[in-house]
Amino acid sequence: MEKQEKFDGEIEIDLMQIIKLLISKLPIIIAAAVVMGGLAFVGTKLLITPLYQSTAKLYVINRQNDSNTTLSDIQVSTQIVKDYQVLVKSIPVVDQVIANLGLDMTQNQLISKISCAIATDSRVLSLTITDADPVLAKEIVDELADVSKVQIPSIMRIEGVEIIEYGRVPEGASSPNTMMNTMIGAVLGMLIVVAVVVIRFIVDDTIKNSEDVEKYLGLSTLALIPVTEEEYDGQSSKKKKFAFLGKRG
Repeated sequence: MEKQEKFDGEIEIDLMQIIKLLISKLPIIIAAAVVMGGLAFVGTKLLITPLYQSTAKLYVINRQNDSNTTLSDIQVSTQIVKDYQVLVKSIPVVDQVIANLGLDMTQNQLISKISCAIATDSRVLSLTITDADPVLAKEIVDELADVSKVQIPSIMRIEGVEIIEYGRVPEGASSPNTMMNTMIGAVLGMLIVVAVVVIRFIVDDTIKNSEDVEKYLGLSTLALIPVTEEEYDGQSSKKKKFAFLGKRG
């Protein structure tokens, strides 16, 4: 069962033959995976700046009476916490943080570093700063929490915002994922080699042996005559050329 070419130009491909071909090329495939994985690893380490994240958490207080927190208070606060996500990135808050810390960055640059998340069915707002400097990430998120604690209640007319926890200096980078990039590079290297091998196999229509003569030309092989002087003298040669003598079967 091999690759067969029909008279109408269509090609039938035996998957088993392709699998055997890929198995024979396994050392090359593995080598490509190692090389591409290594390049991805080195590129990630040398070319991509690691980023660090520090997170602070705020708790929104919005009681409708002076004594107890009711279910209605919780529901209303949960709904308006989404507004706080917008307020945290507002110009007054951002400008205040930049001024307090003396940051050498624009409003848009600081805003791009801020991300907000709300815990499901809660009034907890998580503020996260992503920066190439882990210490600066903590300083910014702490100041952002302090400024937001003052700005949000004054704008939203709510009772207050409490800081549950300040940020911490991250011990490890949040991105890039070196292991993931290395794996992607290795898989990509394998796929490239496999694609090249399969494509070359499909488009290769050269006749290599007597079986190909019978299969593609419909001739019965009578004899093989070596046309290289080395083969004729009985010496070995890496590339051997033969003349086929045959007749229509």
